[in-house]
Amino acid sequence: MERYSKEKQPEKRFQNLVFVLIVLSLGAILVIGSLAPYFFIPQPSDITLNEGEALIYYNEACGECAIYIDDELIPTLRTGGVSTVHKKDYINERSYRGELSAINDQLGIPSHLQSHIATFVKKDTTMVFEGHVPEHVISDLMTNSSALNLSKILVYQEEMRDPTTYTAWGFEGEDREYAIDVPISEFLLSYGQGSPSTSTEESLLPLVLVTGFLDGINPCAIAVLLFFITFLFVIRRTRGNVARMGAVYILSIFFVYFFIGIGLLRAIVLSGQPHLLAYVGSSLILVLGTLSLLQYFFPNLPLTFKMPERTWTKTKDWISRATLPSSLVAGLLVGLCTFPCSGGIYVAVLTLIASDTTYFEGVGYLYLYNIMFVLPLIFILAFTSNRFVARKLTGWERSNSRLIVLFSGIVMILLGVAFLLFLI
Repeated sequence: MERYSKEKQPEKRFQNLVFVLIVLSLGAILVIGSLAPYFFIPQPSDITLNEGEALIYYNEACGECAIYIDDELIPTLRTGGVSTVHKKDYINERSYRGELSAINDQLGIPSHLQSHIATFVKKDTTMVFEGHVPEHVISDLMTNSSALNLSKILVYQEEMRDPTTYTAWGFEGEDREYAIDVPISEFLLSYGQGSPSTSTEESLLPLVLVTGFLDGINPCAIAVLLFFITFLFVIRRTRGNVARMGAVYILSIFFVYFFIGIGLLRAIVLSGQPHLLAYVGSSLILVLGTLSLLQYFFPNLPLTFKMPERTWTKTKDWISRATLPSSLVAGLLVGLCTFPCSGGIYVAVLTLIASDTTYFEGVGYLYLYNIMFVLPLIFILAFTSNRFVARKLTGWERSNSRLIVLFSGIVMILLGVAFLLFLI
């Protein structure tokens, strides 16, 4: 036995080395992937404005926008002491889109306060006007800019015609909505006096954690992991070997889901319609939940939510190789194939993240969501380190697959309703 153990030592050290290399490589790619979308955005040349300058980003194709800018916005700015106005059409000049996105990220302007017209003004303080801000609000701020105790202030008003309200924000704390005829001085007087917050940050964190965990109770990913663990025990792999391969499998699923999230997050931000997409994602969750319930009550209906047979065959082939690299590939395949089944939840959460956070805050929430997403798999890996437990749990999963479908359907419907209520 001692000789056998010594002969296995080089192989064990090699497996440990491969495991560490895989973990470090995936970790490095995750870090680079988290930072790259932000730093690869073209940096603007006119972020720093001189005193008495204004910078306007707009869409030349919008006729009403052009009328507002030329007949109302610019004259009001000039009357308020702005001597130089720079106009940048981000539709005809694509590089200006990157500039505007970079300014929004650097100033920390959340997506729900960004509009199709963005005006940045430097006069005693930095003022940001998003959308069709009424003339009297701009004039009031410009006139009293020297008395402001804020380094930055933002006013948002999206409606082109007959607006009824506008929103003001001091770049920290809550943003507040006022009737269109209420002077901006109401916000300036009440700012910092502890009025009720309209920010969703406090409710966003528990929402991300809970939905991530519930989304992670994914029948497909769990079934493959149980099959994987049972197979490794059948071919008499050690607990340490099973733990390493299971960890690589879980990490690779995290890897795939995280990068899907990064891509969706940037796409949602660039779309400029995060709340609309949140409604679409919530509706998709309700549809998928309803289809899952139909599958439970009417099992003969062709509504099977499972990995495609061809992909499952490839996944089993990689699992049967029982190596760390094959565990990585199996996890990548499962991560890609499970997204269509539960992607509605992911999209809905990401739209809420995009609408209420800056880029790096959003990436932080994305990490939290995906940690919670793989947490059920981590629990299963920890509890199935024993051959007997692994077989029992695998048998239970197979015999109760219809109940799991029912549970998934109920959870998705409840989440869809919760998202809609959250948005409302």
